[in-house]
Amino acid sequence: MQAIAQTRAIQPLASRGRARCAREGKRAAGPVKCRAMGDDGHSDTVEVKGDWRAFRAALVNQEHAHRQRFNQQQQANHVVTNLSAASTAYSRRQASKITPGDWAHILPEAETGCLLLAPETEEGWWRHSVVLVLNHDAEGSTGVILNRPTNAQLKNVVPEIDYSAPHHRVLANRHVSMGGPMGTEKGARCLVALSHTRLDGATSEVFPGLWHVSDFSAVKPEHEPSLMVFVGYCGWMSGQLNAEVAANGWTVAAASAANTLALVNASARAGDVMGESMWATMRGRLGDPRPGNLGDDT
Repeated sequence: MQAIAQTRAIQPLASRGRARCAREGKRAAGPVKCRAMGDDGHSDTVEVKGDWRAFRAALVNQEHAHRQRFNQQQQANHVVTNLSAASTAYSRRQASKITPGDWAHILPEAETGCLLLAPETEEGWWRHSVVLVLNHDAEGSTGVILNRPTNAQLKNVVPEIDYSAPHHRVLANRHVSMGGPMGTEKGARCLVALSHTRLDGATSEVFPGLWHVSDFSAVKPEHEPSLMVFVGYCGWMSGQLNAEVAANGWTVAAASAANTLALVNASARAGDVMGESMWATMRGRLGDPRPGNLGDDT
């Protein structure tokens, strides 16, 4: 994420009392160890060498299938209790078809790389918004709204950039999305760019299959087709996002890279400038049963 000030790209500095642009830094690589607790009280440690998020999604799907079988057995035995009803509702909320590269499920709390879905009653900037959290730690959180496309090119939205610089010229004709209410002031605009491929020297991994540009000066002409560009971002101070989630201010979810990027691409293709269609699609994918959403079979 880079701020634009006085026609040049600079790295923004963190400041007290307000959210800041995402910090630079490489994420730890290597296998992840998970502990699984059995019904007998014993635990096993499993080392996950691939995409640990996909592994977790498979575990969520396995739990969902187990709950469905349990509910079916209870219903077959005519044992319908409040507990069974609650379990059915939980399973519906967790509904998601898990296939490699194509999954989504609800999370209990925010994390780097998660999605935040605004409540149906939200208005203003957040109406029908789906936010990708780029960074979430003890110091605060940053992210971008994925489903706010525009028909405008970057050079027209942010004319103060020096487009004679090669790395800016690459982005000049890209259509931009509005990433959030922060970093939108003239002379202090903040740019965010996502990529579905790793761009050597230019990107940092958000999670496997999705990267964000951490050094715009390293962007090259051949990178241009891979980039999705946003003006503005979302920011939360330390503890603020966790408090909003605890107050049911967001639905928190994890989704595969393909499903996450589809929120950007499909909104742009459909001209869905307010993002309602993709917001509804994702809520339906997560098992939201309310009218106006798409249900469990999307």
